[in-house]
Amino acid sequence: MKRLPLILLLILSLLIFASCSRKDFFSGDFKVVAENLNFPEGPSIYQDQLVFSNCYSGWIASVIDSTLDTLLNKEDGLVNTNGTTFDKYGNLYICEYGKGSILRLSPDGILTTLTSKDHHGKRFNRPNDIAVSPSGMIYFTDPKSYDPLIHDGRLFRTDPNTGKTTWLIEGLQFPNGLCFSPDGETLYIGESVNKNILQISHGVGILDTLITLPSGKQDPDGMDVDENGNLYIAYFGGGKIFVVSPEGKLLDSLMTPGKKPSNIEFGGEDMKTLFITECETNKVYSIRTTNAGHKK
Repeated sequence: MKRLPLILLLILSLLIFASCSRKDFFSGDFKVVAENLNFPEGPSIYQDQLVFSNCYSGWIASVIDSTLDTLLNKEDGLVNTNGTTFDKYGNLYICEYGKGSILRLSPDGILTTLTSKDHHGKRFNRPNDIAVSPSGMIYFTDPKSYDPLIHDGRLFRTDPNTGKTTWLIEGLQFPNGLCFSPDGETLYIGESVNKNILQISHGVGILDTLITLPSGKQDPDGMDVDENGNLYIAYFGGGKIFVVSPEGKLLDSLMTPGKKPSNIEFGGEDMKTLFITECETNKVYSIRTTNAGHKK
């Protein structure tokens, strides 16, 4: 029996080691959930309903049992919407960046403006993404300039019961996606300009950088977490979903069908389906995950 060349044995060993040591966070193929969209963004799920924004068309879509329908549109007063999120009661909160405000759609279909003025009494710049804390408070990012020399992005918190809005952080570089850790103690914020994923302790209030992602014409966008606290990040322009541990270690990456994944949301009966809005192909996709997403 002939011996394999040493270099071939080395290559085989490396391949075997890589396949055994790399943890795969995704399984199966992408499935198309919705198509023929116009810059889909901000997916959120309540029970069996998936909703998301069509940013450039002024309407919000609803998907139930694989059927695509219109939830809200310009006739309801929408201009341009982005991030959305549900609270535990089924209220849908919407970033209306065309009007510079945060909207709320009640379970019985009543649309109201929750807040539209910042701490200076002016309209918000362009609310981008939104999240609900474990206590029910509404957090949203408010970017303005996309410029490495300008730090004018902000983070706000709103009480859904009173509409009282509190300015929390300023001086950010185009703050974008945000989400809470499973225990609710850490808020993650993506800065698009400098590719940083920031983290702030909910109790202490110390702002720190968890990880800096690759530079170039690509930005961290929407985010979500799994039940183990790993952060899943849509990398707009980079065509990837990154998985980052709570300690800031890059664990995995997934190539997406288009180069512009804009946002993500865990869902499905077992919370092991990741929904991805993608703006190059203008579709919404789903893919199965190894870990279940954190149930909000």
